[in-house]
Amino acid sequence: MANELFKKVTDATGLPSDLITKELNQIVNNKGIQSDDLTLDELRVVMAEYLREVILQAKFKFEDGIEMEEEISPEELGKE
Repeated sequence: MANELFKKVTDATGLPSDLITKELNQIVNNKGIQSDDLTLDELRVVMAEYLREVILQAKFKFEDGIEMEEEISPEELGKE
């Protein structure tokens, strides 16, 4: 049951399966949770932790400055 739930959630993210599985498993292991016995509540905690990590990484990248390959003016956005 736990593995089915985990797979459904990782598939639902739309992210590459191997990447999201690896990252979520790392959080599960760091929290000392047995992946075979993962409950819905534990999975919620793991997903919340994952989102926090992703948001913090994005924040740090943004603060460091994002390099764009090509500068686009606001007027050009939405034009095809």
